[in-house]
Amino acid sequence: MKICLVSSKSPNHMKSLTISFAFLLVTLSSSYSQSASGTWAVKFSDAIISRYTPTINAMTSKGWEYSNTIILHGMEKVYNQLPAASYTAYLNYIKAYADAYVNTDGTFKAGVTLVSLDRIHPGISLLFLYEKTGLSQYATAATTLRNVLVGPTASYNPYRTPLKKIFWHKQSGYDNIMMLDGIYMAHPFLAKYGRMFNDAAAIDTAVNQALFAYNQLFVAGPKLIKHAWKEPGSSGTVSWADGAGNSTSVWSRAMGWYTMALVDILKYVPPAHPKRPQLLAALSNLCAGIKTYQDAATGLWYQVVDKTSATLAGNYLETSGSSMFVYSLKVACDSGWISSATYMPVAVAGWNGVKSKINNYTDGMPRINDFAPAMSVQNTEALYVQASLQSVDCPVSAGTQHPHGYAGVLMAASVMEFPLSALPVHFISFTAKDLTNKVRLIWESGTEEQLDHYEIQRSTNGSDFKTIGSVPATAASKYSWDDNNRENRLAYYRIKAISLDGSANYSSILPVSGKQSGQSLLISPNPVIDGNLTMVINAIPAGKYNLKLLSSTGELVQTKILTIQDQGSTVFSLPLSAVTGKGVYYLQLDGNGILINKSVLIK
Repeated sequence: MKICLVSSKSPNHMKSLTISFAFLLVTLSSSYSQSASGTWAVKFSDAIISRYTPTINAMTSKGWEYSNTIILHGMEKVYNQLPAASYTAYLNYIKAYADAYVNTDGTFKAGVTLVSLDRIHPGISLLFLYEKTGLSQYATAATTLRNVLVGPTASYNPYRTPLKKIFWHKQSGYDNIMMLDGIYMAHPFLAKYGRMFNDAAAIDTAVNQALFAYNQLFVAGPKLIKHAWKEPGSSGTVSWADGAGNSTSVWSRAMGWYTMALVDILKYVPPAHPKRPQLLAALSNLCAGIKTYQDAATGLWYQVVDKTSATLAGNYLETSGSSMFVYSLKVACDSGWISSATYMPVAVAGWNGVKSKINNYTDGMPRINDFAPAMSVQNTEALYVQASLQSVDCPVSAGTQHPHGYAGVLMAASVMEFPLSALPVHFISFTAKDLTNKVRLIWESGTEEQLDHYEIQRSTNGSDFKTIGSVPATAASKYSWDDNNRENRLAYYRIKAISLDGSANYSSILPVSGKQSGQSLLISPNPVIDGNLTMVINAIPAGKYNLKLLSSTGELVQTKILTIQDQGSTVFSLPLSAVTGKGVYYLQLDGNGILINKSVLIK
């Protein structure tokens, strides 16, 4: 990393430069935390850490297995939306779990067995920890998990179906059986590993296994996907398979696992990958089916997706699969893979339905209700809703604490409740010009299909905002509004975009004052067209900062530790990874009580 210093501009010049550039945001972590504390994402994360100590395994007693890390992965996604300095407890909680099973040299501790895809899933937490800490032990352990599945000497090779070479879900008791659950447990990990370590074989494995599941189990008419497959003619006996080896039913959580796997794999598959269009087509088809079978009254989906309580006795509206559908739809909309105009109302209605299933437990912290307990493939639709598989809640006073409700609500909350004001998604630009007697606000929105109007908001402290004006959304995309009543003191501005369904998104926050610090992160040129992201960092105190490049869904793409030598102007160049695709990204500078986010278009 090379940093060169250039001569500082005068304070007045830098004030003008800072206010006139788009996307300026300087906010204290404490203000951001006050906003985040009201989200279900943070409330559930805090409750989980409080309830289950010293690690999440106190809840499940499952050890190195998916039951623990589906919760931790949701917490990871919440952590990625927040200023790191204020939420170190989340990182430490995830780290404590991994450290209970991974030695400092990256080997696994005694007792860890890698005999099912369920035991590959914790690898996603290892990749997260390697990103955040840089400790090689996590990369080493992740490589061990990769080698279980990929390569001619992979230990899982004997546990593939004889003809199609599809991974068994487990090495014992699941002979020649593939489940949609297993696609999620293993293949987002492999895809992310491949992206991080330039491992094309890992990515190809994830893509091929995921596409086989779709091509085998997709039902074209309703555009849904069945739960499991057993290769015909192979060893082992099951009573649920038809002549093609397919199971009979569309289980909500199995389909939720699969759609989440699709969107998470797509994040890491290079744009030029020859099979990427097939993944996108599969996602598009399944999202259409999800939309069709959403319950209009509640926004949720049934346990057996293509049936209702009227057509299948005992069928119930199921929270974990519904949460997974919400996550998948929102990520796909934000990534531009499906139409926001068509599917965002579905995601919003689904999220409202999920929130209706939250209440307070006896400890005063949140509980998630009405989700399916753990289950395997059932012989018939009726057995998916038999008495022993009716919905459960978490936490409960006694008995099994099922993890799936926590996992689903955290995943959905991580995308539906964020970004807060600190990380704009739907705004292309927002500027504030400090004129002689007024402040002129100019903003541009990327999409307005579902937008009703904009509210202009002002604050004196950066956290308590009042609406001072309103502008109807006219599909003009670009807007201007003057604050003619500004007071001669520091003021903060933001734009609130109100959708037709009442949901809201916020622009970045712009401070305007003759006394402002002039802190800024400026990207030039923007769009980036040559593979080098060049930025000017101005008036930031000396010290070390985390520099992150995030996707439009908040997923970490690249990260560097940036050392600023003095409080002048610093020019820094970040070479982009060869697999970074075209689109909108966000550059984040985080540290020493400062959080700055900038939008950047990569062409």
